[in-house]
Amino acid sequence: MTEPVGVILAAGLASRMGRPKQLLPYREGTVLGAVVSAARSSQLSRIAVVLGAYVDEIRHGLDLSEVTVVINPDPERGNLSSLQAAARQYLRSPLLLLMGDMPGIAPDVINDHLHANRLEPTWLRATKYTDGIGHPLMLSPELVAGLDDLAGPKPLWSLLHDERAAVLDVAAAMPVDVDTPEDYGEALARDPAE
Repeated sequence: MTEPVGVILAAGLASRMGRPKQLLPYREGTVLGAVVSAARSSQLSRIAVVLGAYVDEIRHGLDLSEVTVVINPDPERGNLSSLQAAARQYLRSPLLLLMGDMPGIAPDVINDHLHANRLEPTWLRATKYTDGIGHPLMLSPELVAGLDDLAGPKPLWSLLHDERAAVLDVAAAMPVDVDTPEDYGEALARDPAE
């Protein structure tokens, strides 16, 4: 079985933040750097980061060695377009979808998904935290191959109602999704390293 590729979506325009949220300070680095670091610290053997807006700034401000950079030429179309750009390079692989603006993601959660996928591969597996369902999402090669047929702002979430979908239970709160200055403040406040 092909090992999953960790795909970190970081191509966004950060319109609600007003500046590149990927490069906001977090721990010893940046918001996006924390996600890349968590992926590197996990058992993932392949990691891809999808960039679109602020490509030059991110390349200059972040160590992207040992990861594959995928460029989304049309980032204003949203996260789905970034995922589709990555999927075209990894059509025969499961993808573990990570968000570049969720710096609190733990390597253990990534590893739990990898372990669950080895034991029982599923069409789609989301993460069920103590306070809701969120990322990462594990996508099967079958689902990856059909991503170009999806449309809309958050089409993967509607697929969670499909009988082929599953969840991975995690005994922790969902990491903060940093979209606004308030979210960023909450992420900093909740991080024990801060």
